[in-house]
Amino acid sequence: MNIIKLNAIDSTNRFLKDLAKKSEIENFTVVVTEEQLAGKGQMNTVWDSEKGKNLLFTVYVELKGLSVDLISYINFLCAVKMRDVCANVLEDISRVKVKWPNDIMSYNDKISGILIENVIRKQQVDACFIGVGLNVNQLQFSSDLTKANSLANIKGVEFDKEIVLEKIIIALEEVMNVNYIVNNLKSIKKNYLNHLYKINIPTMFMDKEGNTFMGKIVDVSNEGLLLLEKEDGLIYNYAVKEIKLL
Repeated sequence: MNIIKLNAIDSTNRFLKDLAKKSEIENFTVVVTEEQLAGKGQMNTVWDSEKGKNLLFTVYVELKGLSVDLISYINFLCAVKMRDVCANVLEDISRVKVKWPNDIMSYNDKISGILIENVIRKQQVDACFIGVGLNVNQLQFSSDLTKANSLANIKGVEFDKEIVLEKIIIALEEVMNVNYIVNNLKSIKKNYLNHLYKINIPTMFMDKEGNTFMGKIVDVSNEGLLLLEKEDGLIYNYAVKEIKLL
C-alpha cells in the first residue's frame, strides 16, 4: 500500500490521474489530503469539508481485462465495502445504508460520498480511480448540508483517521480484482440491494425536469439503473443524472 499524503490539493482524483499519466504507479496507490479545494461528487456536487477533520482520498485500482459490461459492479462493490467499514467502526450494522448510486447514509444523514472514474480501453476496464469523501471528525456542517453527519457526531468519540483509512483500503484490497468480481456477480449485487437505502419504501423523487413524484425503489439493474415503481404500477428506469431522491 503506497500512501501519498498532501496538505491541500484541488482534487485527489485529478492529482492521481495526472500522476498515472506521467509514470507507472503501484496498484492501490492512495492519495490523501487534509483539504480538497475543488472536490466533486456525483452530478458535480461540491463536497464540503472542514480542513483536517475528514478523510479525503483517492485509490488507484488496476482492473485489466474486466469487461465494460460489468462496470456497475465496481460501484456496487465499492459502495458496500465503504458501508461495511462505516458500520463496523460505528458498531451498528443496521443504521448504515447505501443511497443509490453510492452515497453512504446513517439513517437519513449522509456521511460519505464516492466518485469513481474508470479508464476504458477496447471495451475493457483498464483501471479505476475511487475518490472518497468520508465525514470523520467534523462536528458542524453548513446550513446547506442539513442532511450531513459524521462518524464522530454519531458515535460521540473522535476517530483516528489513519486507522479508518487503513480499514477501508484493506477492505478494498480484498475484493477489488477481476477474478473476485467475475466470480461473485450474484453476491455482489445481492449485498448491494440488501443495504440499499429506501428500497421498497414509498419515497419522493424529482426528475431532471424538476417534476416531483412518489415512487418505490424495487431494484437496480446490472447496468446500474435505478428501477422505480410509480403510482401507476409501472416500472421505470433512471440513470444517475436523471433523478434525485428527496
